[in-house]
Amino acid sequence: MNKCPNCLASNPLKKVYKDGLVLKKCEYCNTIVEDTTQKEMTVRVQNEIQNDGKKRNSSRKALAIATALMIIYFIIETFSKLF
Repeated sequence: MNKCPNCLASNPLKKVYKDGLVLKKCEYCNTIVEDTTQKEMTVRVQNEIQNDGKKRNSSRKALAIATALMIIYFIIETFSKLF
């Protein structure tokens, strides 16, 4: 039975894959603890880590595109009001 070292809740820890590390995060107090029980990474875990990286990169690209479109819109609006 897993207990959170901070809030002592029973079984609140969920695995989180971030930057090549396997971490455990408490649902209640958001305490992060490194998972030391897993010695070797399986192919599934490696794929999940890669997918997390791809999702992060795609969300950054979408944010950059949305920001660029907003800037272009405001520039066009400004010029249309001036002339």
